[in-house]
Amino acid sequence: MVLAGCGGKPAEQKPAEKVPAQEVTLRTTTPSQLVGAISKYQGKLVLVDYWATWCEPCKEFFPHTVALHRELAGQGLAVISVSFDDAEDEPGVLRFLAAEGASFENLRAESGASSQSFTEFGVENGAIPFLQLYDRTGKLRKAFAAPFKPADVEKAVKQLLAEPLSAA
Repeated sequence: MVLAGCGGKPAEQKPAEKVPAQEVTLRTTTPSQLVGAISKYQGKLVLVDYWATWCEPCKEFFPHTVALHRELAGQGLAVISVSFDDAEDEPGVLRFLAAEGASFENLRAESGASSQSFTEFGVENGAIPFLQLYDRTGKLRKAFAAPFKPADVEKAVKQLLAEPLSAA
């Protein structure tokens, strides 16, 4: 599977499905607050997944992010999701996150679905899904801009997890 990307919110959205909620949280963030969130995971690998509920490729990829977290959290992987949804769409974002079992840190870009979010967070190619992988020292080591394959992300995560701490 190769995922294409979404460059902006479509004019009309389907209503979100009602899903039984699992306990998840969602906080609004700015780029500088995201840097702080990443830094608190010093000593762990951090995968940041930029996505939105209005982006079909994002929703298609998101279960892979959740699966990586479930499989590798015990080996030192932390995950942060950053939604590019608007504030009024937060209930749908929370329903989606709960349905996916996103038990990691979930943030929503303060600028929402605007092009400003893509610029502020440095999203390559101006399209989501977009992922960034930070090593145990907090250094950005890899970015995944659409199109990419879930297997490429998994391979990069496992390679960095296998690195000795001194190499990070």
